Amino acid sequence: MKRAIRYLRFSQLGQSNGSIERQELYTDQWLAFNDVTLIDTFIDRGKSARTFDRPDFNKLREFITKHHSSVDYLLVDQLDRFSRDAGEAMSLVKLLQQKYNIQIVSVTEGITFDYNTPGSFFRAGLQLLLAEEDNINRSIKVKGGIYTAKAKEGRFVYKNAPFGYTKQGERKDRKLIINESEAKIVRFIYNSYLGGTPLYLIKENAISMGFNRKGNMAVERVFNKSRICRLVER
Repeated sequence: MKRAIRYLRFSQLGQSNGSIERQELYTDQWLAFNDVTLIDTFIDRGKSARTFDRPDFNKLREFITKHHSSVDYLLVDQLDRFSRDAGEAMSLVKLLQQKYNIQIVSVTEGITFDYNTPGSFFRAGLQLLLAEEDNINRSIKVKGGIYTAKAKEGRFVYKNAPFGYTKQGERKDRKLIINESEAKIVRFIYNSYLGGTPLYLIKENAISMGFNRKGNMAVERVFNKSRICRLVER
């Protein structure tokens, strides 16, 4: 009789353990249907699939190194439980098959990974690439959501305060307040520009007034700050 180990994972501790129970159910069904004996289970709770450096996944690899001769399959619910890094995942599953003669099975996707079978290789690679793309999209949305939430609350989201402002408060609730001495320079730059003063003269006068930002485009960047209107209107 064939023998298998399985790997179960969910990424956020706030998720329900029902995620693990569901993965157990689907892998149990596959085991029963294919008449395969389960010899061990490895579970990572609240661990991201961006890296293979996870406690139980490391235990799984140690187990395979010692007991690979008694294992035919490594079961996962879906390939993204295994990893969301397509290149790293493909290399590892290839190693498991070629070095240890263990095949990875994605039970809900119906894929038995076989590096030597073009159709299986393509399907597994496609699923891993889709998982990695989904991970990238999630990261972009999370970062965008954090930025939007902070901006709506008036919290400062950049490392350095723009010229004309000073950071105030602890990191979590940090906001910008107007630095009046710098704001006068910003108003001078803006009004001089509107009045047709050559840019090189604006730069010279701004520096003499205390404009201390470095770089050839430092003054030009003042015009690109979204908060400039607050300084000019005062």
